[in-house]
Amino acid sequence: MPKIIFARPLLPDERRELVRMAEGGDPELAQRARVILLSAEERYRVPEIAQMVGLGADKVRKWIHRFNQYGINGLQKRGTKPGPPPKFRGDVRKKIVSIARTPPRHLGLLFSTWTLHNLQQYLMDQGIVDHISHETLRKILREEGVDWRRSFITPWQ
Repeated sequence: MPKIIFARPLLPDERRELVRMAEGGDPELAQRARVILLSAEERYRVPEIAQMVGLGADKVRKWIHRFNQYGINGLQKRGTKPGPPPKFRGDVRKKIVSIARTPPRHLGLLFSTWTLHNLQQYLMDQGIVDHISHETLRKILREEGVDWRRSFITPWQ
């Protein structure tokens, strides 16, 4: 059975801000503010709050814990994209795509079809990237609509 938790006592400024949030604009933020007000001021338990605001008990606990740890800032929406920003953007990405679309023989290489390994090695040898994984390379090419496996051999005419 989960431990009974409540939001910590509210400071006067926090209470005013939570009431403002509960009455206004963003419906998700209003719902979170109501969770805290019901817990801190009315001393409702998690299952009761969950039913009142239309959230699962686990989400109610999450918002109470975040409020207790971070205050009102803990109720704010977080960034939509977790993780670091893409490493290969702009000119580097364009160069990778351009090379993948170029027949290897036009670059003085002794093969006519790129493999991820050969393309990776060429990009590192030319100093375009310090390192790039096969999976990252595959992802970039897929996003740009490049079929790196296509053969550049042209039939004799």
